[in-house]
Amino acid sequence: MNAFQIYQQLATYNKGQHLAVTWQRHVETYKSCPHVIAKRVRAYVRAGINYSNLKVVKQGIAAGLRGPVQPLPWGQWRPGFEPFIIDHETKKGELREYIRLYPAVFHNLSNPEVEWTLDGKPATYGQVEPYITAAEKRQDERDCFNVNVDHIVKIG
Repeated sequence: MNAFQIYQQLATYNKGQHLAVTWQRHVETYKSCPHVIAKRVRAYVRAGINYSNLKVVKQGIAAGLRGPVQPLPWGQWRPGFEPFIIDHETKKGELREYIRLYPAVFHNLSNPEVEWTLDGKPATYGQVEPYITAAEKRQDERDCFNVNVDHIVKIG
């Protein structure tokens, strides 16, 4: 699917509505890793939200815990497709397209299903953990995140 096709699917949902999205990608491993490791995630997320309208952002600004919302730190919103599609040009001049997603707000929907593969075979996190970089292990809570459209497997 390309970014426009994904946008068309997302646009059938109300902005902020929970929907299931599945994405899969090869993960970053240490250079010495002799394996190919992939991560497949199925999560309930929301899309089409304006970041500055998030309750947590408004509360943080009001409490003085954060400054005002800034422009995107990298990439730019695709004109006419805000707040769904972010275009980013790599240092090599390649265009990458991303979809902005937000975690589910209901506790029963907030835990994504994660599947790992090691050289194409199902694996546990314990089996892949020694090979993946610290950035891949990060488990911090985020108000939003971006998924490369090339990694989107399914919406709905």
